[in-house]
Amino acid sequence: MRGFLAFALAAALSFGAEDLAEIYRLKGAAALEARASAILSDPSYWLERLEKIETRFGYFESPRHLFIVDKAARKLFFYDYGENALTKVGEYDATMGDATGDKYKEGDNKTPVGVYSVTATLKQGERLFDKYYGPLAFVTNYPNALDRVLKKTGHGIWIHGFPLGGVRDNPNTKGCVAIENEALTFLDSRADRSKIAVTINESGVLEADKQDLAAVLALIYEWRWRWKTNDLDRYLGLYAADFVRSDGISRQEFDRIKRLIFGKGEQKRIEFSDIEVVPYPNSLNKLIYKASFWQDYEATTHRSSRVKELYLRKSGERFEIALER
Repeated sequence: MRGFLAFALAAALSFGAEDLAEIYRLKGAAALEARASAILSDPSYWLERLEKIETRFGYFESPRHLFIVDKAARKLFFYDYGENALTKVGEYDATMGDATGDKYKEGDNKTPVGVYSVTATLKQGERLFDKYYGPLAFVTNYPNALDRVLKKTGHGIWIHGFPLGGVRDNPNTKGCVAIENEALTFLDSRADRSKIAVTINESGVLEADKQDLAAVLALIYEWRWRWKTNDLDRYLGLYAADFVRSDGISRQEFDRIKRLIFGKGEQKRIEFSDIEVVPYPNSLNKLIYKASFWQDYEATTHRSSRVKELYLRKSGERFEIALER
């Protein structure tokens, strides 16, 4: 059992098997789901759950390899997360771009700030790959959805090594993160590329706050419920006034589209799995969390299964959805 149904039953069971049975006996499965959704939309439920697990760098429902980069210290930290535990595997000196600050323009020689995934691994002997970059390179997805909305340019931000059989002619990179070849090879031997999360901060190591994580997780499940039940006004109320979709759709146009879709009154099946919520380093001086998860959606007129991303920004005492992909 996976996705929302598993979480719904777990949440309902946390309030007692007798309560669960009574809701189901008297009102049926729909009432049970509504009760579970209300529980999952409550930050206090999540806060109690999070107190029992390791959340230093975020909330992860699946094992992850974490590459944490501190630009000021010029360090890359390697952590493994699994079974609700965090293990520090290694700490490595790193070479980066020669200019401080976040990357905004191609050719500015800056290493970007943000959260990235690894989309490919380039290796010597497997394809055309310059020996200048060492035995291999982890290719990141810079620019990601938020980078593109912020109109950042550039590409080819890698985590790579040092020249094979030679020396670097520059003590800095053009924006990549470089570590010693032996350490890079070790990372490759230990890390599954599809499970690597890369966090790059300008200074220090950005850590998650349990209260913030609880608020974000509760918002995600409220968002799901408002969407599923066609509760348009409360659904749109979860979005920031300056919200933009990753394809450039504005808040005004987004609202228009959603009013048309919700107006159909379709029944929906929406399930989440493999949720990940991490604090997002940024140069906007904002408190931002990135949530990603596998989403299964089914309605009469549309169905899809894909990775969903929400960028949530704190405004006052609440979080709101600022970007969606």
